[in-house]
Amino acid sequence: MKNTNKGLILSGKHFIKKTGTKNLEKTRFEAFNQLIWVLPAFFFICVFSYFSIFIVFKFGLSENGAQGVFKLSFLTIKELFTEPLNEFPIALRNTLLYVVLSVPISLLLSLWVGKSLSNVLNRKAFSFFQSALFLPYVTSSLAVAMAFSIIFSNSNNSLLAQLLHKLGMQNIDWTKPKNAITMTTIYGIWRMLPFQIILFTAAFLKVDKRLYHAAAVDGVPRWKQYWQISIPQIMPVIVYMITTAIIGSLKFIPFGLFTDYDEAVKAHAQTAVYYIFNQINGDIGTVASYSKGGAAAIILMLIILVITLFNLILSKYLRKKFR
Repeated sequence: MKNTNKGLILSGKHFIKKTGTKNLEKTRFEAFNQLIWVLPAFFFICVFSYFSIFIVFKFGLSENGAQGVFKLSFLTIKELFTEPLNEFPIALRNTLLYVVLSVPISLLLSLWVGKSLSNVLNRKAFSFFQSALFLPYVTSSLAVAMAFSIIFSNSNNSLLAQLLHKLGMQNIDWTKPKNAITMTTIYGIWRMLPFQIILFTAAFLKVDKRLYHAAAVDGVPRWKQYWQISIPQIMPVIVYMITTAIIGSLKFIPFGLFTDYDEAVKAHAQTAVYYIFNQINGDIGTVASYSKGGAAAIILMLIILVITLFNLILSKYLRKKFR
């Protein structure tokens, strides 16, 4: 009997060992299979992201710029703020002003439109409005910018000029420094709205309708339902949209609104990324400056990092408050 029990124990150990070996081999195979799928994406991220960041820091913080041996120096960064025309300080100011104006306005408008769309019960009407509002997002950015440049042109025959004349107002010169930032902000808001509206509409539709019914039974007004039920329920989506909107606004380029970079500079409407783009590519008759472009990119990267960290703290606070 003892020998039989001993044999059973040994066979059980052998079975467990064999099963464990098979499970280990299966786990290794699955890990290797997943690694094969991840490697191409990891390769492209390393080449086009991390290596690019390395090149930017190398050129932007080198005393010799893109030429010669690397020598750590912050002289190029200092030159950005001491240029005679103040191109980069104006570009940085325009970028931050654009973020402050476009992000909250676009979020408020998209929240209002998204809530209105979610209340549309007719499926055909909902599909129509959804497609109409999403159309600008899938349209080419350059085509939309060219359309806006025609609308805001100084010609008396432009659509906006004719509308102002009918209202008894004079035509506005949108290329003047005091008006150019308004034009770029309106264009940027128009570009951001479609994507935000679609996400907010989907978020509002997922809110449990029983919460609204219970609030209605208790006599809670609709505007209180919006702030006490709708907004807290979609807070993760709002936080996500704030983050993406801020980062996207910091990378904004007014392509198509102006014929070239010089026209944007004359209107004091250049942005930080537009300045970097011009320094790297160079206009006709000018030499590209990789060192200035790299230094400007480093400053913009640090600003984005600080704003992102602040946004993370804000998002944690909002999630705790509206939990």
